[in-house]
Amino acid sequence: MEIYKKKCSLKEHSDINANIYCKKCDIYICNKCEVYHSKLFESHKNYILSSNINEINDEFCGEENHHNYELKYYCKDHNILCCAACIAKIKTKGDGQHMNCEVCCIEDIKEEKISKIKKNIILLEELSSNFGESFKEIKKIYDQINENKENLKIKIQKIFTKLRNILNNREDELLDNIDKENEKIYFKNIFVRDIEKLPDKIKSSLEKCKAFDENIITKNENIHKLLKDCTEIENNINTINKIKSNINNIHNFANTQIKFIPEENQMDEFIKSIKTFGTIIIEKIEIDNIFKYSNILKNDIDNIKLIAKWIEETTNKYEIKFELIFKMSQNGTKSEDFHKYCDNQGPTLILVKTTTNRIFGGYTPLNWQRKEGSFKDLSLQTFIFSLNLKKKYNMIKSNVDAIVCSYYNGPNFGASDFRLTQNLKNGLTYANEGCSFLSNKNLELTGTKGDHENFVTEEFEVYKVINN
Repeated sequence: MEIYKKKCSLKEHSDINANIYCKKCDIYICNKCEVYHSKLFESHKNYILSSNINEINDEFCGEENHHNYELKYYCKDHNILCCAACIAKIKTKGDGQHMNCEVCCIEDIKEEKISKIKKNIILLEELSSNFGESFKEIKKIYDQINENKENLKIKIQKIFTKLRNILNNREDELLDNIDKENEKIYFKNIFVRDIEKLPDKIKSSLEKCKAFDENIITKNENIHKLLKDCTEIENNINTINKIKSNINNIHNFANTQIKFIPEENQMDEFIKSIKTFGTIIIEKIEIDNIFKYSNILKNDIDNIKLIAKWIEETTNKYEIKFELIFKMSQNGTKSEDFHKYCDNQGPTLILVKTTTNRIFGGYTPLNWQRKEGSFKDLSLQTFIFSLNLKKKYNMIKSNVDAIVCSYYNGPNFGASDFRLTQNLKNGLTYANEGCSFLSNKNLELTGTKGDHENFVTEEFEVYKVINN
C-alpha cells in the first residue's frame, strides 16, 4: 500500500507533516491548519493521509479539469462512473461527454453491480482455465508467423544473391569474350611484339645472308651447318613475309568495331524490370477447413501445405482435398474401430502423434481392409514421412509390401516400418534391411537409433484424400 508522506501546504508550516488532504482545495493540511479549514469549508471532504492513494483518487473523476468533482453518477451506455461535469447539459471542452447518455446515480446501480460479482467470478474462472491453452495456441501461431517472416527474408536474399552471381558471371564472360573476339578479328598481342621486332629481324637476316654469300666460296663449310644457316634464313624470310601480310590486312579492319548490345540507351526497360522485380503481398492461405478439427495439425499451415505438396507431386494430381474419417480420441482406440471407419475408402492419409511429440504418418492409394494380406503398390505412390524432420520416405523398390492389412492391427506401412497394434495407443516401428521404406537402422520416425522401437500414441487421425 502506498502512503502519502507530505508536508503542510501552508508556507509557514512547511516543516510540519500533513495528516489530512483536501481534494477540493488540492492542499495538504497539518493539525494546526485543520481546525481553521474545517470551520471555513465544512462541506469539503478531508482524507486522512494514512489511507491508500487509490482509495482517495477513486472517489474523484479522472477526466482532465474534473479532479475536484466526485464520481456520483453512472453512464449505462459506456459502463463508466461520471461526475457532474461529465453529464453537463452544455457540452464544452472537456465537459458534457455523457450529456446524451442514459445516466443514473451510483446508489441506483450499486445492488445490480454487486449481484453480478458471483457470475463474473465464475466467468473469470472459466476464462482462466482456458487461457493457458489459448495462450499456447496464440504463441504457436505468433512463432510460426515470425518463422515464416524470417524464412521469407532468407528466400529473397537467396534469389538476389543468385541474380547477382548470374550478373557477375555474365559480366566476366562478356569481358573475356571481348579479348577473344579482338584476337580473332584483329591480331594477338604477340603480333604487336613481332612488328616491333621486324626491322631488327630484317636487318640481322640481311647481314647474315650477305656474310654467308661472301664466304661460301672461300670457306669449306660443314654441310650440316650450311643447310642449317640456309633454312634459318629462309624461315626468317617467311616470317617477315607473313608479318608483312598481316600488316597489310590491318587496313581491312579499320572499319570494323566490337560492340556490346544492348547499348546503354537501350537498357531502360531492363533496368525498370530490375527495379520492380519482386512484390511482397499478403496472401490468405486457403487450407481445408477439416484440419481445424485436427488435434495434430490444427493451425499448422506449413506442415499441411508440405503434406499436400508431397501427395500432389507423388500422384501428379493437384487441388486435392481431405476428409477426416477417423480420430482416435473420438472414434475409438481399437483396431476394429479403425477398420469400421477406414476400410475401402480409397487413398488415405495417416497421421500419428506420439506422447514424445513425434509426428509422422503415411499416404497410400491402396484400400485398407480387415482381411489378412500384404499389398504391393506398383505405382510406387505409397510413402511415409516425418514432420519433425520434414522428410519423406519413398518405397525402396516396387516388389516390396506397401501396406499390410489385418483385423488385429491398425494401419501397417511396409514390413512394419510403422504400425499400430490392436490397441491403437500402442505402436511399433522398424528400420532394417527387410523394411520397405526405412532400411538404414535409424528410427527417424521416433527420433531414436536401432532397428525397432515401441511407441505410445497420443492421437491418431485418418483422412480420406479426394482428387478433384
